[in-house]
Amino acid sequence: MNAFELLIIIYHSINSFMATDGGELLKKFVELFLFTVVTYMIASEYGRSKERHLKYLMIGFAALAIDKLIMSLVFSSIVFGDVRLFILNPFLPILDLFLEIFALILLTNSFIYPIFADKVDALKRKITRETFIVIIIVLIIEAFWLVRVTHEPTAAFRSELSYLFLELLKIMVLYSPIFYILSNLKKMGKYGPHIMIAFIVAMITPATNVINVVFFGGASNNLRVFAHPFLFISVLLFTRVTYLKLVDKATIKRELAETKEKYVREHELGKMKDEFVSTVSHELRTPITSMKLYLALLRQKKFGALKKKQQDAVSIVEKETNRLSKLIADILNLSRLEAKKTKLKLENVNIYKLVKNNLYYNLAEQKGVEIENNISKKFIATVDPEKFKQVFINLFSNAVNYARRKISISVKEGVNHWDFIVEDDGPGIEKEKLEKLFDKFYRVGDYLTKDKKGTGLGLAIVKNIVELHNGEVWAESKKGTRFIVRLPK
Repeated sequence: MNAFELLIIIYHSINSFMATDGGELLKKFVELFLFTVVTYMIASEYGRSKERHLKYLMIGFAALAIDKLIMSLVFSSIVFGDVRLFILNPFLPILDLFLEIFALILLTNSFIYPIFADKVDALKRKITRETFIVIIIVLIIEAFWLVRVTHEPTAAFRSELSYLFLELLKIMVLYSPIFYILSNLKKMGKYGPHIMIAFIVAMITPATNVINVVFFGGASNNLRVFAHPFLFISVLLFTRVTYLKLVDKATIKRELAETKEKYVREHELGKMKDEFVSTVSHELRTPITSMKLYLALLRQKKFGALKKKQQDAVSIVEKETNRLSKLIADILNLSRLEAKKTKLKLENVNIYKLVKNNLYYNLAEQKGVEIENNISKKFIATVDPEKFKQVFINLFSNAVNYARRKISISVKEGVNHWDFIVEDDGPGIEKEKLEKLFDKFYRVGDYLTKDKKGTGLGLAIVKNIVELHNGEVWAESKKGTRFIVRLPK
């Protein structure tokens, strides 16, 4: 006898054993163990999260565990207590199938919960409706079966039309989630196909039982043995999906906890930074004020006449002092904006006049840049005039630095918003660098060359002021650069 023949003999021996009451007992006991473990696993998670779909899942697996417990006790009595199976015929087969179908209703609906996440009441009504229909059908079949076994106590339920009808009902229950998943794959996420495969595998068992009844009168032991493992395999697949979901959830919880811890730490560091910046900036103002005072005295020749080189040196020191003073002012301003300590004083403002009456126009004229103001003279908007003026000044001074011949200022009205646009005809900015423009101290290579004036904080201040107005700001660049401030009406 070779190894192959030995495997064939072992296979047939296992099949023969699985077709006996002892084989049924082994199968029911293994399923009982598996369902109990899965129920415990889900119940533990439900105890922590109280999520409704976990409750349905827990009840579904618990119903399967109870069913397998009852059947294990029944087959234990048959195998070890010499109890005749026909004594239990009036109620046991239908109770077994009812518990399976009820459990499948809960399981199928709990696994398609993501589809009904925003319609939980609809899902609850669906479960109630399906359960009610199954109870009515089972009661009707039970009534017919009681009549049948009254006339023939030894009748085999597996060969009856009642059994065939309940197996078909099981197939319908298992097909329902497959239809929903195929129609809503995106909502089901990455586990949708895995759940669908598990339901398809589960359908093989009732489908095989239907074939057995229709073509063999329920008497084919080979088909009975063939049908045995598929429900078990599908439960393993469901268990795998459930386990992976719980692992994902635990991972997300851990990441959220880590993120929260990082956020708290960053918040504390940010607070310390703001306090440090505020303190240092205030402390720097005093010596800078003294420096400006003495520079003014030097210019007024209070300490004697200055030679040409000395005057040039004083001019450089004065220029750098003014730049340092502006940097400190910008840092303090930005720090207050980021700390949400600045409050708006909203007014109805004529945007044309606010833009027109601006001393920064002189900078453009000195550079030979033409200013094109396309704003309607009657355009009124609700803004904080001082804050919005700062937005315009920062955008305009930036445009002046890089414009070649022209700067255009305009307003475009939308349904629920209006856009304030400042556009220059400068060299433009590379697309991948546009989003970084509003970062603190960010400079864009050739576009923001080192010889250009500015603190590197102007656009960051613009962004914070615009967001304070519940608006948004962005830049576009093709020929030149366009800054768009969008504010709600």
